[in-house]
Amino acid sequence: MSTIIVTTPEELKAIVNEAIAEFLPKTQIKESLPDTITLNSAVDLLKENGYPTSKAKIYQLTSVEKMPHSKYGNKLVFSRKELLQWAATQTRSIGDHSEIALTLARSARRKR
Repeated sequence: MSTIIVTTPEELKAIVNEAIAEFLPKTQIKESLPDTITLNSAVDLLKENGYPTSKAKIYQLTSVEKMPHSKYGNKLVFSRKELLQWAATQTRSIGDHSEIALTLARSARRKR
């Protein structure tokens, strides 16, 4: 016996996406994406992963070879994996201020 279900296109899309997500974890979906991305995609990728930056900053960093990139013709292209690894190395911890405080205290004592 068959059952007919009446639904809206949005509900059907949500049902299908949920069914697919059960069989394909998000990590698999991300791994299937191409590794090479364009400048606009690089800006979006960095923003999505908590490293907001602008096209101008990327142009500046690539011009002085401080950011991993390649060129395809006259266009900049990036490796998704290399870009995220590079961005992670650019962060610094701000949790331990004890060394900074100690340096400032020593400096203040000398100026008296």
